[in-house]
Amino acid sequence: VPGEENGQQPPLYFAADDLQYQAAFPSERLGMGAFRIALESVFNRIHDKPLEYTSFGKPNPFVFSNAEMILRHLVQLSSPGNVGTEDVRLPSFKTLYMIGDNPLVDVKGAQQTGYPWFSILTRTGVFRQRENHTQYPADMVVDTVEDAVEFILKREDASYVVD
Repeated sequence: VPGEENGQQPPLYFAADDLQYQAAFPSERLGMGAFRIALESVFNRIHDKPLEYTSFGKPNPFVFSNAEMILRHLVQLSSPGNVGTEDVRLPSFKTLYMIGDNPLVDVKGAQQTGYPWFSILTRTGVFRQRENHTQYPADMVVDTVEDAVEFILKREDASYVVD
């Protein structure tokens, strides 16, 4: 029964904290973050201790750091000279690109994590503004994911030519 003393709160985990998302649906929808806010609001109204939870999704810097570590291991495994060797240093990256359409989770997460993350905000989903987001401005704003990939290819390879 809500409000009764039930002992310890069980561990609570959220895989994503997006307040809004779009996906293939034609308009924005409420995400898991909206559910967390609603649950937290009700829980905190009827309990003396605030709701305790762990969120693993974006914008948590853990997500970005974990992705970087996985990429490092994949590069190490794909290097021909590293097969079967245990004592090889993991590669470092000059730049990792976050392409997203939600400044509150995609850009914020890249900014909180810092180097080597570079954020590219697309106007393909939640974000549709002409100008960069004011609270969480991306390093680059483009119209589409294709534009983002083209920017990256040009930036990383000066000899890249668009046909």
